Order: sequence, then structure tokens, then C-alpha cells
Amino acid sequence: MKFDIIGAGALGLLFGGKLASSGATVRFWTRTPEQAALLKREGIHLAEPDGTSIIIEGRRFEAYYMEESGGHDKVGRAEWMLITTKQRHLDAKLLTAVERLVNPDTKVVCFQNGIGHLEMVGSALPGLPVYAAITTEGAKRMNDYTVSRAGQGTTRIGKSDGTPDQSGEGESLAKMLGKAGFTALLSKDIEREIYRKLLINAAINPLTAIWRVANGQLLENEERLRMLRQLCEEGVAVYGTLGIPCDEDMFDQIVAVCRSTSTNISSMLKDVREGLPTEIDYINGKLVEMARNKGISVPGHETVWRLVRAL
Repeated sequence: MKFDIIGAGALGLLFGGKLASSGATVRFWTRTPEQAALLKREGIHLAEPDGTSIIIEGRRFEAYYMEESGGHDKVGRAEWMLITTKQRHLDAKLLTAVERLVNPDTKVVCFQNGIGHLEMVGSALPGLPVYAAITTEGAKRMNDYTVSRAGQGTTRIGKSDGTPDQSGEGESLAKMLGKAGFTALLSKDIEREIYRKLLINAAINPLTAIWRVANGQLLENEERLRMLRQLCEEGVAVYGTLGIPCDEDMFDQIVAVCRSTSTNISSMLKDVREGLPTEIDYINGKLVEMARNKGISVPGHETVWRLVRAL
């Protein structure tokens, strides 16, 4: 099975590296020519949670600069394309480059947080099956070729249009990911999972970014818990008005995520620390937009959205 990995950040290196290690044919498409050259020279250094580490040598995969995608004929086409960039990188330039890589048989998998990206990718690649991937894998990129896996999570995959996976393509991908060392499942209701993760991220990530704390530290005092609950309850109210299914115990689920990822530094906090744009517009910003369209007040989400944008 042949894979194109769009983006060589933490998730791209983790998934692409382990797929290459398991025998899949993998090509990375990077944002800079320097990273592509480093990957080929140094290989991928992967640290596992149990303290072991492996090096996937550069001869076991291909790596190209994204703007080289116009010369795709020399490297052939892939069956699966995993788009692992952050949503803010999904611009017209990137999608044009991606379009040059696909063929009518390519299946596309989107790993982005938030909402809105599936429609964007579907419009740019009409006629191609687009899958959503919701993952709880924790990974941190240490440098351009080194990634640390914080803990093994679960990756759920489903067609973005909600139709059943009658062709069995999603199932074959899940099996390939399983062979590579991931827990991967085919979801029968990926839309529900997308909105569940949106609400969890919208409650946890901005608070960690504003207070500069790890996920578990949100549970350390009553003021933090009160704000966490407010963001959860506002999101649940928006979902109820829009008819989006939502579990009754969402706050308990959010607390459980804080506990199970207690030492994790959210990607939003990481971006703030590094002075990079965050994904706040695609997470809390989207919830604010949904609320405004229905005339619902969400002061907590309005506040954290503006505070993180101001950072």
C-alpha cells in the first residue's frame, strides 16, 4: 500500500514513520526543501512511550518539498493521502499542490482539528472519497526529523459524507494502521465524533493556552473547573439548538480527558509559546459562529476566542 503524507509535523512523522517501518511505501511532502533533505539524510527518529526508540532510515521512504508536486509523474501516485497539517496551513496554495498528486483512485484522510476543513478539501478534490480521522495519539516533534510519542491513543476513521464504507477501503486502511502499531477503528458515525472532539478541544485547549498549564492542571482548583464547565455547557447548548447529537455526560468526558492526558501540553499552548498562529478560529471561533447564527449567547467561548487571538 502506498501513502502520501502531506506535512511532516508531529502527526505526519509519527504516522508516516511507523507506516514506513511496517513495510508500506511512504512519501513525505514537506513545507521546506531543507526538511525533505534532512529526513532523507537522518531518517526519522521515533521515541516510544515505553522508553524505546527506533530510527527509520531515509532509504525506507521518500521525501519531497511540497512545491515539487508538479513533478509527480517521476514518483508515481499513491492509494492513500494522509493530510496531517494543521488546519491553518490548508490554503489554496497547498490544496493546488495536493491536487497535482492525486488520481481518480486516491483516497484522502484528513487529520485536522476543528470543523470546516472537510468541506474545503472536498471542494478542492471533487469526486475523491474523503475520510475524517479523529485521533487521540499524542506526539511532539522535537526537530525536523525526531518525534516523541507521548502515549498510544485510538484513531477512528469514517467517510466525511457519512455514507457506509461499502467498498471496504476504510477497513483496509484501519488494518494497515493496525499493522503499523496503531489502534485504528472504523467509525459508523464520524460526524458525531468530530463534534465531540470539537467540544473537548474548545473547552480544554484555550484555557491551557491562556493559563499556560498542562491539561491535568485545569482540574487543580474550583475556578478552573468552573470555567471548564461553562465552556462545556455553552457548547452543549449550541449543539442542542442545532440538533447536533451530544452525550449527556460531556463534562465528565472532558474531565476524563484532562486526567488521561494530564501531562500533555496542548497544541494550542505549544503554538502560543512558540509565537505561532493557533487553531482558535477553527475551534472556539466556529462555535461562536454557530451560536451567533442561532442568536445564542456564548460569553465564555467569545472571551477565550478573543484572548487567544490577542496572544
